[in-house]
Amino acid sequence: MIGRSGEFDCVVVGGGAAGAATALGLLQAGWRVALVERKPRPRFPRGTPVTRVATLNAASMRLLEDLGVARAVLDRRGHAFYRMEVWDAHSTAAIRFDADDLGVPALGWTVELLALETSLWEALEANGADLRAETRWRAIDWRPDRVDLHLQGGDVLRTRLLVAADGGESPLRTRAGIAVRRTPYHASGVVATVGTRFAHEDTAWQRFDHDAIVAFLPLADGRCSIVWSQPDYAAEAVMALDDDAFARALEDAFGGRLGTIESVSPRHLFPLVGRQAQDYARGRLVLVGDAAHTIHPLAGQGLNLGFADVQALLEALPNEAGGDPAGTDALREYTRSRRLENETMLRAMEGLRWLFGSRQPVVTALRAAGVRQTDRRDLLKRFFALRALGL
Repeated sequence: MIGRSGEFDCVVVGGGAAGAATALGLLQAGWRVALVERKPRPRFPRGTPVTRVATLNAASMRLLEDLGVARAVLDRRGHAFYRMEVWDAHSTAAIRFDADDLGVPALGWTVELLALETSLWEALEANGADLRAETRWRAIDWRPDRVDLHLQGGDVLRTRLLVAADGGESPLRTRAGIAVRRTPYHASGVVATVGTRFAHEDTAWQRFDHDAIVAFLPLADGRCSIVWSQPDYAAEAVMALDDDAFARALEDAFGGRLGTIESVSPRHLFPLVGRQAQDYARGRLVLVGDAAHTIHPLAGQGLNLGFADVQALLEALPNEAGGDPAGTDALREYTRSRRLENETMLRAMEGLRWLFGSRQPVVTALRAAGVRQTDRRDLLKRFFALRALGL
């Protein structure tokens, strides 16, 4: 090596949850792995208020167990929920799911992203990964037998497989010339942590109100993480409110289901955009997570789809290190197994968003009837629930 330059089987760019999980899985399979992340190394602060969370399904939790980090994640304020209630503000449409009825241990787990990322990075360090936090790349040489990733500062990472896990606006995807279809929703999500008068009952709650959707996700300390998606203009207006006015507006949007909003954390705003990459692999580059696809958060499936990408990529690569991790057959199998699944989920979320956002009386009546029938038919409800759980 010269400086910290070196040769690797796999280099992952992007140290968020999907990227770090990919790096850890590759490392445990025996590949030489480096992880490059432009932000500082994640560190879980036990006293800091919750801001960004994700809901993990059973398939995602099984991946974390296989990687050996599930317990570390759950010990950092992870919280299981056992029921889910979804209802429409403008009809009698409502549906309820219960873990006991489905015969599963939980419907999902609410985890803080910093807890997830910190646990994965700790495991990477313990397993000997080459970790490059606060590091950016400046150039790429695409070669038939490898990729040379030139870092700011002069180091060069030579790798046989380059994994892009660098977010929805992936610079690596752009540099490789992979086209992406974007669906702007002209909406934003407002995220905060709130305390409520009534207990969340280990239940995930979601209310549809035309083009506004509010979800309350239960946390270990009794509070809820909320995601309030609404048109851009409405989201910006909500962000401008003081805490008291925001709490009253949120109570109204949620129909007062959990009583008075008694505390509100600092709020964050993020734009909502659907994306689907035209290709998931090109040459020695492969996309995972948000670099490959993003969907509307109304079902909380974004990170679960990213973890499904990770699982599929690990299964597609050669069983033993020493082969070519960027073999054409392996990357073709990965693309075939994930692109259609992600496209299906993207279209389904857009369809639900249209269905519950419509103000037409006929559509309102039809969705109420359809949801009621689904709620009453155990086999149909079980099918939808188990699919969401990734089982």
